[in-house]
Amino acid sequence: MKIAIYGKGGIGKSTISANLAAALSLSGKRVLQIGCDPKHDSTRLLLGGRKITTALDYMKEVPVARQRLDGVLHQGFNNIVCAEAGGPEPGVGCAGRGILSTFALFERLGLDMERFDVIIYDVLGDVVCGGFAVPLRKGFADRVYVVTSEEFMSIYAANNILKGVKNYDGEEHRLAGLVLNSRGDSEDRTPVERFAEKVALPVVRTVPRSDRFRQAEIMEKTVVEAFPDSPEARVFHGFARSVMENTTFYPAFSLDEDFLEQTIFMGREPDPAIEIPAREAPETPVETVADLATGATPVFLSKSMMTREPLHGCAFAGALATTTQVVDAITVAHGPRSCTHIAFQAIFSAGLRLHTQKQMLVPNQLAPAVISSDMDENTVIYGGNDTLARTLETAVEKKPGALFLLTTCPAGVIGDDPDAAVREIRARYPDLPVIPITTDGNLRGDYMQGVLNASMEGAAALMDPTVQARPDRVNVIAEKNIAYNAEDNFNTITDILGQMDIRINCRFVRNTRVKDLKAFLRGGLNLPAYTDYFGRIMADFLKERFDSPTASLPFPVGFTESKLWIREIAAFFNKEEKGEAIIEIFQARYETLIATHRNALKDKRLMIITYVHNVDWIVEAAFDLGMVVSKVCILNYSQDNRFTTRYPGRFQVETDYPPHQRDTDLKRLRPDILVGNYTPKTLPFPVHVDTIPMCPDVGFYGGIAFARRWASLVKSPVNEGWKNDGI
Repeated sequence: MKIAIYGKGGIGKSTISANLAAALSLSGKRVLQIGCDPKHDSTRLLLGGRKITTALDYMKEVPVARQRLDGVLHQGFNNIVCAEAGGPEPGVGCAGRGILSTFALFERLGLDMERFDVIIYDVLGDVVCGGFAVPLRKGFADRVYVVTSEEFMSIYAANNILKGVKNYDGEEHRLAGLVLNSRGDSEDRTPVERFAEKVALPVVRTVPRSDRFRQAEIMEKTVVEAFPDSPEARVFHGFARSVMENTTFYPAFSLDEDFLEQTIFMGREPDPAIEIPAREAPETPVETVADLATGATPVFLSKSMMTREPLHGCAFAGALATTTQVVDAITVAHGPRSCTHIAFQAIFSAGLRLHTQKQMLVPNQLAPAVISSDMDENTVIYGGNDTLARTLETAVEKKPGALFLLTTCPAGVIGDDPDAAVREIRARYPDLPVIPITTDGNLRGDYMQGVLNASMEGAAALMDPTVQARPDRVNVIAEKNIAYNAEDNFNTITDILGQMDIRINCRFVRNTRVKDLKAFLRGGLNLPAYTDYFGRIMADFLKERFDSPTASLPFPVGFTESKLWIREIAAFFNKEEKGEAIIEIFQARYETLIATHRNALKDKRLMIITYVHNVDWIVEAAFDLGMVVSKVCILNYSQDNRFTTRYPGRFQVETDYPPHQRDTDLKRLRPDILVGNYTPKTLPFPVHVDTIPMCPDVGFYGGIAFARRWASLVKSPVNEGWKNDGI
C-alpha cells in the first residue's frame, strides 16, 4: 500500500504521517516513510530527533559509483525505514526537481518496494508543481489523503492539491478523503464541512488539538511512542486500521476560487456571474491492489558518471545520435528548439563529412528524423504535456516504424510527465511502439550516458524475446555513431564474415531498422566493434537482460588481431577450416606489403603518445618493419582504462602519461617518428609526426597504411627548406 499525504506547509502533515507510520508499524506492518519536503523534518520524530543525510545531500557528496541505499535509508522507531528527499536553501534552486532526483536515485539504487507493506509519502502541498506531484504519478501512490485545518489558506491549498490529483487520476481513483488537523475545539469547522460536501469527500479522521503533541515533540517522539495509551494515540491506531481496511476512493474535484471564498468561508450564495461547476457524484468504490515494485537491477553508467569527471556533452545529444540511427523511426525531442538544433548539427556534420570527403551518403545522418516539441517560456511555466502530445501526434501521422521520445534539461527541471503523453498515444495507436528514454538533457549524465540509455531503454525495448538464434547470424554492437570510417569498417567485417558464410543480422545501434532490432536475438553471437568501456558495458547489458553472448575480441586491427578474431568466430560457428583458409590468403598478401617498406624503415625509432589503449597493431607493424619502438605513452582517457600488450618487455611503456613530460622524453629518446592522436603545434626539435585515428581502420592491413606513410616521411627532410627562409 502506497499512501501520499498532502497538505499545506506547517499544517501538521509530518506529525500525522509519522504517527500514522508508528501506529501501522505497531500493528505488524513493515513501513517506509519518505519525506518530500525541503525542510526534511518528516521523519524526525521517528528517529528520536536524529538528523539524517538527505538524498540530495548524499547525491552531492558521494560519487555515483559509491552510492548505496544504506546511505539514504535510516532505521527508526519499531524498525520503520525513513528517508528524506531534502532540498535547496530557501530562495535558491528547485525543490521540486530535488524530489524528481530523489526518486530517480531510489530507482537507480534498486530500492525494493516489496520489502514493505506500507509506504508513506509526506509531501508539501503549497505548490503542486511537477516535482511535488511525483507521488501522484508513475504508479507511486495508490491512495491520497489531504490534510487540512479550519483556516482559509489550508483549505485553499487542499483545493489546489485536488486539482493536481485530478490531472494525474486515471480510470481508477485514489482520493481516500480529508484529514482534519484541528486548531482547537473553539474553531469553527463549518468551512471544512462545507468544503468536504462540495468536493464530495469525507473527513475520514479528525486529529484533536492537544498539548501531548507538544510534549511528545520535546521528547523527540511521536505521540504513539511517547504516550501509547493516550486518547491521541488511539486516534492514530484507529486511523491506521481504517487506512488498511479502506476500499472506497473518490474522484478528484476542485472548486473555483471565487466560489471557494464566497460559499465556503462567507456562507453566501455564489455570485450569479460565477459559473458554479456541477458536482460529480461519487463513483462506485474501487478495489485497488498495490503494485509490487521490482527488485534491484543492474545500473549501467557512463565512465564520466562513474569517475565524477566533468560531463562530456549531454545525455540528450548522445541519445539523439543513437535513436536517429534507426532509419525508419522518428525521434521526438521534448525541449526548446535550440537543444534539438545543436544536437542535430553534431549528427549532420558527421554525415556531411562522409559525403564531401568520401562520397558516402548516410541519409539518417544528413537528414535525421527528429521533431522538436519547441518548448518556450510559456510551456516552461505552465507545463508542456499538451504540446508534447500534439507533437507526438504529428510524428505518428508520418507512419514511422517506431517512435522514440527524448527529454531535454528544461523538461526535466520543470518535472514534466512525458509518460502521460506516451500513454495517451499508445492508447490511440496500440500497434506503434512508442518508447520514452530517460535523458533530461545533461541532468541524467553525459553524451555516453545518453547513448547507453538510448540503446538499453530505447532500441532494446523493440527486441522480441521469443526469437530464436540462427547458426549463421551475428549482431554488431558498440559501433561509434559519428566515427568517420564506421561504414568502411563495417563493410570490411561484412566481407570477412561472408567468406565464412556468416551474415550480419542487426547493428546495435547504427544504420538499422525496427524489424532488425525486433529480430536481434536471431544473431547467435554479438561482435563488439570496440571493447573499450562502452563496448564492455553493452556486452554486460545484453548478457544480463537477454542472455545474449558477446565475442571477447573487438573488430580487429592488424594482422595478429585479425587472425585471432577469425579463429574465435570460426570456432563458435564450427567453421575452423574456412577460417584458416582466409588467414592463409591474407598472410601472403600482408608479408608482401611489409617487405615493400622494410628497407626504408629498418632500425628507425618510433615513439607513441596516445589516448588509444590498444596499440599492439601499431607496434606489430613497427616490429615487422624492423623498427625500434622507443616508448609507448598512454594518456588518461575516460572511455578506456585497460592497457594490455602482446609484447611485454619489448618496449618502454608508461600509463597515465603526464603530457608535460613529452618534450623531456623526446630530447632523451630522439625518435625518428612521433605518433599521436593529434599533430602537436610545438616540439623541442624537428621530428616526423603521424596521427593515429581514435577509430582505426579494421582488418589485416590496419598497420600497412602507417608503413606507407612512414616510408614517405623518412625520405623527406625533417624540416622543409622553406621553413628556414625566415631565418
